[in-house]
Amino acid sequence: MTKLINRVTKLPKCESLFYFLCWTSAVFYSIYKVSLLSTYFNDYHDVYDDFSQGWIWLGRKQDVSDQEWKIWIPLIIKLIPWIFLHHSISYIIKTLPNTMLLCYWYIFISVSSLYFFIGTLGTLCAVIQPSILYILTYKRENYIIWLINTLFLFLIHFLKIPNGIFQNVLKLSDEEHYLLTLTMCWIQLRCISCSIDNKQMCLENNYDNIYLLRNFLWGLAYSLYLPTLHLGPLILYHEFIDSIKKPFHTWKLTELGYLVLNLIRYGFWILFANFFLHFLYFNAMHYHPRIVEVLNPWALYGLGYCMGQFFLIKYVVVYGLNHTLCAIDNIEAPSQPKCVARVHLYSDMWKYFDEGLYKFLIRYIYTPLLKSNFNKVFASFLCFAFVFVWHGMQTNIFIWAFLNFIGLNIENLIKSLERSKYCTNIQKKYMSPTNVRRVHCIVTSPLLAMSVISNFYFFAGEEIGHIYVYRIFHDICHSTLILLCFLYCCCQVSTDLKNWESRKF
Repeated sequence: MTKLINRVTKLPKCESLFYFLCWTSAVFYSIYKVSLLSTYFNDYHDVYDDFSQGWIWLGRKQDVSDQEWKIWIPLIIKLIPWIFLHHSISYIIKTLPNTMLLCYWYIFISVSSLYFFIGTLGTLCAVIQPSILYILTYKRENYIIWLINTLFLFLIHFLKIPNGIFQNVLKLSDEEHYLLTLTMCWIQLRCISCSIDNKQMCLENNYDNIYLLRNFLWGLAYSLYLPTLHLGPLILYHEFIDSIKKPFHTWKLTELGYLVLNLIRYGFWILFANFFLHFLYFNAMHYHPRIVEVLNPWALYGLGYCMGQFFLIKYVVVYGLNHTLCAIDNIEAPSQPKCVARVHLYSDMWKYFDEGLYKFLIRYIYTPLLKSNFNKVFASFLCFAFVFVWHGMQTNIFIWAFLNFIGLNIENLIKSLERSKYCTNIQKKYMSPTNVRRVHCIVTSPLLAMSVISNFYFFAGEEIGHIYVYRIFHDICHSTLILLCFLYCCCQVSTDLKNWESRKF
């Protein structure tokens, strides 16, 4: 009931405007304080190539220390001719129509591009992985599918070791090694989806072994589908198969306009991020924890905000572009994540940041466990355990996943209490709907702080995460109180935006 009240209850306009102005003012002022930190790098001895010369017309060096951004954007540019060829031939094949021929083409173009980027042995690894997993898991029980795929995940993490046996045997450069292991991690998710959905399809349609080869080719085409091969997002197997079976339709002018508009849109975000990396050196700064731990609160939390927004932009660009490329193939892919600065609940963060991974966890882990009479806490624990294993079994990833597990269950506990008869009666007797909403935002403000700090562990590392936790508990009281007040404003702004979206859609 409280959840419903929060969604439909409007605050007075002047109050909503006050929260919006407070939150945005705090954001811009903290970013300004981060920009002042650039003076630290004026005479910086750049041993690790954290900076490049930058754009000549700006006359400033550019922060290039983020390895993902450093690799992902050049990769997207290198993929342009391959993507163009992929869609051109796909369009011709769809006019026939021939689903199997389309799958052959998807496999061929992906294998060809892999050979170009990582060579023969790397390509064989990427192709053998889904092939072996298909053979080992075909029509198996779900627990066997999970056991085999989990063992493969552990193997992939062993293969990730820099300059290890795998990289040396395959004679891969650091960039090629990173690209191959990243691709294999995404393929692993698709293999799980393919195995479980394929088993369900066989049961529902009484497929026998005659369909084994056809299903294998479908699974291989799905696992190696070029627009999402290297960087996601995750499309579930049954959604992919349903999409390629759709009747062919010619491209309309509006669809081409949508494509061009989105390409311009995501191109703008790439330029926008690169522009501000000439002025805000937050990526390089988090490699200097001794400096971070003595920053004043405005600069410290501004640094965290910038790291979070840059992390968001990376996935807006990658998921947004790949969503657009999938739409050209008439394949429904998860869209870009929502802005993290306007989401205040753990549940919404997981639901709206990576929609594909969220649907994966719900469909293959959470819901089956509930159907097997496991409680929600245990089901969510196994979801986060899988997230930990898939992202990388490192200490900072464990802390991030564990804090998210704790935070999500605290949020669910609060919701349960709010729905209880006792709380409902108190709200009806003594509180107006607007006051219920205000109390809700007060209660969720500390959870938002916990959510934000857990993410610092994820994208800045264990040491930086520890610094934020230490500062929260050891800074003077009024500093932490001011932070919670601004987070309260963020919760109100987030709630207003959710209300607006619910009315709009």
